Amino acid sequence: MTETLSPPRLQPSRTSLSGVTMPAHCSVGVTVLIVHRDTLGRCLPEGTLVSLKDSAGKTIGATIDAEGVSRHEGAAPNKVAWQLVDAHGLHLVAVNDEPLDPCRAAAAPPEVDIAIDETTIQATYLPPPISLNLRDEMTSPEADLLTEEQLEQLRLAGNNATLFLHGYNVPLGQYGTFVSWEKRTDINAEPLLTTAHTASSATILQDIDKVDIQVPVTRGRIANNLYHTPTENGSDEYREAYCNGSGAYNWFVHMEHQLNRAAGMTEEDWRPYTRMVGIAWLGDTGSVDFFQAELNAMAAGRRLVALLEQLDEAGIAINIISHSLGARVVLTALNLLGEQARHQWIDNVYLWEPAVADNALVNDVSQDSHPLGMGVFPDAHKAVRKVVVLHSEEDGILGPPPEDARSFWQQVTEVTSPALRGARWVQDIFSADDMLDELIGSAGGAYGKKWWISPSGLSTPLIRYYSDKAPADTVSPPVPQPMPVGPDPYGEDRAARAWQEFREMAIEEARAAIASADPLPTYDLLAPLAHHAVVSEEQAAAYIDTLQWLVGMNWRAGKAPRAALGSVGFGEVSKENDLIREKLANKTFDFVNQTLWLFDHSGMKIPSDEVFEKSYQEGIVNRIKEASRFGRYE
Repeated sequence: MTETLSPPRLQPSRTSLSGVTMPAHCSVGVTVLIVHRDTLGRCLPEGTLVSLKDSAGKTIGATIDAEGVSRHEGAAPNKVAWQLVDAHGLHLVAVNDEPLDPCRAAAAPPEVDIAIDETTIQATYLPPPISLNLRDEMTSPEADLLTEEQLEQLRLAGNNATLFLHGYNVPLGQYGTFVSWEKRTDINAEPLLTTAHTASSATILQDIDKVDIQVPVTRGRIANNLYHTPTENGSDEYREAYCNGSGAYNWFVHMEHQLNRAAGMTEEDWRPYTRMVGIAWLGDTGSVDFFQAELNAMAAGRRLVALLEQLDEAGIAINIISHSLGARVVLTALNLLGEQARHQWIDNVYLWEPAVADNALVNDVSQDSHPLGMGVFPDAHKAVRKVVVLHSEEDGILGPPPEDARSFWQQVTEVTSPALRGARWVQDIFSADDMLDELIGSAGGAYGKKWWISPSGLSTPLIRYYSDKAPADTVSPPVPQPMPVGPDPYGEDRAARAWQEFREMAIEEARAAIASADPLPTYDLLAPLAHHAVVSEEQAAAYIDTLQWLVGMNWRAGKAPRAALGSVGFGEVSKENDLIREKLANKTFDFVNQTLWLFDHSGMKIPSDEVFEKSYQEGIVNRIKEASRFGRYE
């Protein structure tokens, strides 16, 4: 049965500043002073607008002053309620030291008794959320850094930062919001709430006591997560798509809330709640362009280094959690730090279902099965004190083993054959990313899309990437003319000249980057090598030579890709690599085998009790507390 959500009736003092205690009905005009502070003791930003409603339905606006106080004159006696206007993520968690559920307080601001001639109310809020957007083109170096206010927030909240990076195919999305006063009923009636997350963007009103709260939302504008879209079948799975915002922000909401629960926060008192640092990156390149998402991940990893440098210089401890392909962002940044001899900067790294090769952390590049050298991050281990991999062999997106993935591409070849390509059902499947992901997940997983075991006649990821960058006759093998004529009938000389030109272009890009003296230059032709700080001219030449060899092999690499680390963990690689065995033995590398309880690639977003206990609590937060901290939790 759904619990009825009645706003709490909080009772502040009825004593005026003159010392006279009188019932509320004895005055026709009350001055209401609200002292607004966050859980870290800081005043809310000066100038923030506060909208107060009294029992007569009158709205009295005021702005917060330098001392954190908003002054509302002439309120009718009895009860008042208020909300902040356009104050993103500041959620009310206590009034006069009495804790509140921020979800209910956001959807139905609590009614507070006031007494003549003046009443002071102490209001406590969560500090604002912290996130960085590494998706957009960097406009300035400061764009990838935290503000001084955000650094101070992290210092006060335990002097540590926990970063979270989402995975593949996650758009930026948006925060969830609640409606303003104009869309509500008066404070003595059941309030109404709305959502704009419907296909038609129509306003939907719904009684608050009809809403089933499963995951409290703690981010957004004025609100937390308390809105759902009515559905015909009422299924929680369908409604979940409309809860807690969308895209990357949806991930941030869920992960942050579960980490706080695992650290010890109870739903009765949210004041210990700690904000993590959400990192958004451009991973939504489409269901069949995993390679481009990998390049984007490495570009984001290069940009992430600036934030890690900033936190280290500020003396703030760093812990990082990644999901899926977010692991490539993290490992790129760690590899760059390791190459530059910046060792053990990070306390803990948690790779949750990492979509990288199972030997990604080895220190021997000769073990890299990726033909272009993108699979191994040989110096990443130097930058971190402890790495924990949370993996599951039941993850259908990262598995099954690579040899089974070929059967999928055979299926794709069949459905994309000229005879069937025009069929409506084929068009429907291949125009819907979600449906295609389901097909791919059932026959080899999204991880298998990273490799060029593609059906004959389809372009490979590298062909698509270099089609507008490389000279003609390089990205595809020479094709004989029907009637060979002329001095170069098969185009072999022309292709050789094009490859030489391409090689010189790559070497020149490397040379220019070295000359710039930038410790982390930006690469275009050499972007697949972006997990190295500076690419040498020799590396650039060898890379183009490898590309030429791949084209000569008709893009068949000869080696099958390694299984994903998020699927098989360290099991096989520990038999092959001394570093991995050593790190596992001394527990600087560790793992959580979730095979018995995690059956969905994104199953941690709304976890089962077992995932929450064994993965969040035992696997992550308890380990953070061993040698670092999560917020102010002990």
